[in-house]
Amino acid sequence: MTGPDLHASAIPTVAFYGDAAEWSTSALLHSEPLIERTRLHAFRIRPHRHSSLAQLFWLAGGTGTGGFDGARLELAAPCIVVVPELCVHEFEWGRDCDGFALSIASVLVHDLRRQLGGSKAVFAEPAVFDAGGDREYLHTLFSRIDDEYGRSLPLKEALLESLVRAVAVWIARQERPARTAESLSRSAFHFERFTALLEARHREGWTVADYASALGISPAHLNAICRQASGSSALRLIHDRVLLAARRELAYTDKSIADVAASLGFSEPSYFTRFFKRKMGMTPKQFRRRSGTSAR
Repeated sequence: MTGPDLHASAIPTVAFYGDAAEWSTSALLHSEPLIERTRLHAFRIRPHRHSSLAQLFWLAGGTGTGGFDGARLELAAPCIVVVPELCVHEFEWGRDCDGFALSIASVLVHDLRRQLGGSKAVFAEPAVFDAGGDREYLHTLFSRIDDEYGRSLPLKEALLESLVRAVAVWIARQERPARTAESLSRSAFHFERFTALLEARHREGWTVADYASALGISPAHLNAICRQASGSSALRLIHDRVLLAARRELAYTDKSIADVAASLGFSEPSYFTRFFKRKMGMTPKQFRRRSGTSAR
């Protein structure tokens, strides 16, 4: 069953679930009880899409209706709803709905897909998965994510990423058609190759021009492909991947900040500090203290 055609110009692209505010944590995800946001909007979330993030909805109880790029699906607990980046979506939730809404930054989405082998289309298209006999297991995972998200404990990001990875593995294990290069459009194929190159070369200081040259296309073409596929420029995706590596090394290792900078291709620690502060709103030392790792 399909709904009316929706013109792209009429669909708001927002940074976060239901509004334009970004989450306040340094983590790469946001969790909240499903009822909190739905109640604010009278249980009706109007058509919109998100740039630079994907979403998972855990419906533990109740029912709803979801619209995904014009196609409508009935939702019944217990199930996981996957909403990929830039998918136009809307919801009508029942007043008895119960569960969690999880928003995941695109840089972490891409990293999860890489870890799962790339052939699995996790987060690549809208989908609804019935929990079946795994209801208690999934509810425990989402509840633990929400609990950890709301606390300020050392190594918070490490645990959150591990829990989200467990959810992603569960999704990847469900029956989904595998994608191949032949099934992708040319632009999508270039984007897949770009993300693979980005994973391999992000520590080498490659520029947009370097990646474009390796792909055999122009920088302008690469930017257009990235914007179409993810809503972000190639430069932003490069910076996001470098930032993810920096955050992990600062939070999970005792390397000096100078060593972290050098390992990520920065010629001077001061350049790294300026880059990190511009992106995170805090210095590497401040971030490290906040994560509970000893600063050096």
